[in-house]
Amino acid sequence: MAHDVNEDELSPQGPVTELSDAESWMLLDGASFGRLGVSVDNHPEVFPVDYRADGATIVFRTAEGTKLHDLMENSSVAFEADAHTEAGTWSVVIKGTARVLEDESELRVADLLPFAEWIPTSPYVFVRITPLDIRGRRFTGHLHTERGSA
Repeated sequence: MAHDVNEDELSPQGPVTELSDAESWMLLDGASFGRLGVSVDNHPEVFPVDYRADGATIVFRTAEGTKLHDLMENSSVAFEADAHTEAGTWSVVIKGTARVLEDESELRVADLLPFAEWIPTSPYVFVRITPLDIRGRRFTGHLHTERGSA
């Protein structure tokens, strides 16, 4: 799944570095908030999710509703997480498939993951995203712009 990590690109935000899969997973493991992208009947939707990464998959917790319904209609998903730090900004995008966890052993493990208690909901449904592709990028430097008078 690795992308070319040898060449840095330049964007308007500054230098862009392609990250290795290992670097991407390390960043995902250090964060917990991401965005789930789904598409049903050619209508895209994006949902915020609290997640946990295990170095090979993403697990998030949800409840019955639109997000879960959309996943049942089309298991092909995109997932994105990012952060801004003093050193710059990073973003990791995963394209993969999502499935609801139903196996008792998987559910026991997922139930022990440290998810934030944003909105108390019961019962929870755990979903695992298995990547087909992962792409991480680091944007370093800062864009300095000058605004001219019109």
